[in-house]
Amino acid sequence: MVVFLIAVVVFAVIIYLAVLYFQRSYSEAISEEQDKVKKIADDSLEEKLAEISKLNLSGESLTEFETLDKGYHYLKNRELPELSEVLNDLSDSLQHYQFFRVSRELKGAQKKSAGVQQHFVELKQKLSSIQKSTKAHEDALKKLQQKYQSLRTVLLNKNFSFGPSIDKLEDKSAEIEDDFSKYTKYSESGDFVSSEEPLNKLRNDMSALEDAVQEIPPLFKNLNNVFPEQLSELKDGLKKMKDAHLGFNEDLDSKLDKITKECQENQQNLTELDLVAGKELDEQLADEIDHIYEQIEIEYTAAAKLPKDLEEIGKFLDHARKQQNELNIELDRLGQNYTFNNQEEDRSANLDKELADIKQHYEQLTQARQKEEVVVSSFEVKKLDDDHQRLTDIEQEQKQINESISGLWKEEKDAFDAIEDFDTEIHRMKREVEKLNLPGLPDDYLSYFFKVTAEIENLDTEINKMKIDMAEITKNLINTQSDIDVLNNKTEEIKDSSMLAEQLLQYSNRYRNRYPEVEQSYQQALTQFEKEFNFVGALDTISQAVDTVEPGSFKRISEQFEADKKTVLAL
Repeated sequence: MVVFLIAVVVFAVIIYLAVLYFQRSYSEAISEEQDKVKKIADDSLEEKLAEISKLNLSGESLTEFETLDKGYHYLKNRELPELSEVLNDLSDSLQHYQFFRVSRELKGAQKKSAGVQQHFVELKQKLSSIQKSTKAHEDALKKLQQKYQSLRTVLLNKNFSFGPSIDKLEDKSAEIEDDFSKYTKYSESGDFVSSEEPLNKLRNDMSALEDAVQEIPPLFKNLNNVFPEQLSELKDGLKKMKDAHLGFNEDLDSKLDKITKECQENQQNLTELDLVAGKELDEQLADEIDHIYEQIEIEYTAAAKLPKDLEEIGKFLDHARKQQNELNIELDRLGQNYTFNNQEEDRSANLDKELADIKQHYEQLTQARQKEEVVVSSFEVKKLDDDHQRLTDIEQEQKQINESISGLWKEEKDAFDAIEDFDTEIHRMKREVEKLNLPGLPDDYLSYFFKVTAEIENLDTEINKMKIDMAEITKNLINTQSDIDVLNNKTEEIKDSSMLAEQLLQYSNRYRNRYPEVEQSYQQALTQFEKEFNFVGALDTISQAVDTVEPGSFKRISEQFEADKKTVLAL
């Protein structure tokens, strides 16, 4: 029984706490929505509506305002009271613990409250927009009027600065005044919505007039003052330069005529207020005039430089021709005795043509100046610069050709000396071999000896011809020198091997009777020496036999042989 009572008490406490929780939670939610309703009611728009109603709105602006006014009063007199009544009813139900009803209807009330708040915010923003738009239109009109008066003052006081554009500018002014009339008609009637289009047109027309007032004076000044003065100056300058027989690479008179026509064309652009085309053509005219000034400056500078360049080329040409004449004489003289291998004669002939071409240009230009013919100085100065560089190159080529032929006589003398040395050398080798009194010589040695001898004889024949080819002779000298060196090595080999072999054959006599193998090697070596003339083979055969019975004997004898050779050479 006690447990049951405790359970009943606990359940009752839970129920009580739940009732308190729901009552407090729903009460706070209802109070929050009631505060929002009160805030909207306290934030009255009546004063703002009254201010706007005094603006004498009409047309679309009035229609929009009336819609906002009705919307606000409907919200104030209908939507807010209904919402307030619903919230009060929910508060009463909460006091009577009708939690399920409150839970069911509270969400709907909150949704309706959110809609009311959104409606109020939109009404407030749109009313503010009407006020701001009205203020903006008033400010814009005031600024535009001030700007227009400023532009009109400029047009009246400085109409001389606008030249042929003034009539169109006046038409623009009249159009702007018409824009003001249309805009004023809408704004004074309070139809600010409909006045937006004429206001934008007024702004655009005013901007166009402002641009024209700023851009036309410098364009007209160029057409009326700057360009005519420059054209007059250029025409006078061209006439003076032509009178001085100075020419140009371009037909500048035609260009001046074209510029004059383009000035007339730009006058028409200003008359029609075509500022885009006017500015573009103005820049083009300035560039074309600058180009003519530049051409005149180029020719004037070149004309002052031409006499000095012409005189310098004349002196340089005389010097180069004198050197060329000397070179041709030397080529002719040496060509009788030598064959040229670097196209010296063809190269010299090309230099003759180059010099003739430069001489022709020099004489033509000199005669033209003497006859006071028209001369394009810049072209001639450039060509004289090219001629100067050509003469510099010609001088360098003359030097290279001269260097290539001037040493031929020395090369010939050196070749003679070399051939004599070769002859002396081969005779020396022949005598040294003959002094050995050998039974004969190897075939390969004799073949090489006769080959080198033939080479020397051939060189002697070539060097003694009426006209010699030093390049070919030099190449053969190199080959023969190499062959002489090889033959000398072969000769030394025969001398050393034959003399050593003879010494060892004599030395082996002491062992022949005691050692049959030495006797056998002796006979073999003797055959190689006297019959086959293979001195190196004989030395190898007998040295091995002697070393077998007396180790180290060959080394000792050969070392002594080398020492004796050095002693003889030293003497």
